[in-house]
Amino acid sequence: MQAGAEDFRRRVLLTASSTQRHILFMKLPSQPPFARTKSGALRRVGVEIEFGALPLQEAAHIVQRLFGGKICEAERFYWQVEETKYGTFSLELDSQYAHGEGKLLADEEAQEGLEPLLGKLQKNAREVIGEVSKAVVPNEITCPPIPFTALGEIDELTGALAAAGAQGTKGSPFYAFGLQLNPEVAEESASYILAHLRAFCLLRDWLRAEIDVDRLRQFLPFADPFEPEYVRHILDPHYAPELDRLIDDYLEANPTRNRELDLLPLFTHLDEARVKRKVGDALIKARPTFHYRLPDSRLGQHPAPVTREWQRWLAVEHLAADGESLTRLAAAYLAESPSPERWAEAGTAWIKELAAT
Repeated sequence: MQAGAEDFRRRVLLTASSTQRHILFMKLPSQPPFARTKSGALRRVGVEIEFGALPLQEAAHIVQRLFGGKICEAERFYWQVEETKYGTFSLELDSQYAHGEGKLLADEEAQEGLEPLLGKLQKNAREVIGEVSKAVVPNEITCPPIPFTALGEIDELTGALAAAGAQGTKGSPFYAFGLQLNPEVAEESASYILAHLRAFCLLRDWLRAEIDVDRLRQFLPFADPFEPEYVRHILDPHYAPELDRLIDDYLEANPTRNRELDLLPLFTHLDEARVKRKVGDALIKARPTFHYRLPDSRLGQHPAPVTREWQRWLAVEHLAADGESLTRLAAAYLAESPSPERWAEAGTAWIKELAAT
């Protein structure tokens, strides 16, 4: 963990004043540089919202009120709202042992001898764990992929959740809740993915300062930064790998979901066998998206938290699409080996360039 990261907002140029930052932010692009996939479809974004202090059943009714569909209770701590206008919303206590993913005994094994009793004890144990976990483990709503132009509707959902009593990261010193975005990729080439990985690494210190990432989330293993050696490796101007090597290099340096920008879902979508040989995490789900894990869940603190984080993410996409700026910033980073504070300033300078275009 990088020392002093929690104090970025006070120590870098970005923090000059909230008014100046708001004006700058309002000038940033609200559209991605590539709005459609190679097939011509409008790109979609999946959103994961973590929260506490509101029962899953109440949250499910809020989802149904806003998006339609029917509510299904799969387990006590796992609900779904099916057949909404966008697909299925899943709601769960985000702990693998509080619902079916944490099963120690397969259903088909619980049919003979002592297995029915063991299965019942296992189910009861999950419910006890779920009750105890509710104080610190977040509830989570996983939204189906929706067109990026409709993200304002997910903002309405966060507002309705907050109005009903749901709390985000700042609701308790023990909360470390995130709001994760899964932007669909515009294409699946190695050069496209590498450009976004480079752009993210060059803007991550600005993003951390801008978001003011919660201290507890910085301490816990949810969204760690890439190691400096890996960052320098991918920023090397001579690094132009084919897709297989790009995946292999990533897996060698990052055999974990615990990254600010998690590429395991995307790489699993592209080459599942290659990823599974290196990483045995059953929670990795293949999907053609970047998995952006850095933002805090700030329910009730901003009228449009999802749109705001999407706009911050778009800065990464615009830098990735700007080959000249990407090359210039990468060269400066490699020449300087800057501190996070110094590089947050460099990121701010480029953000001002972007806002001025």
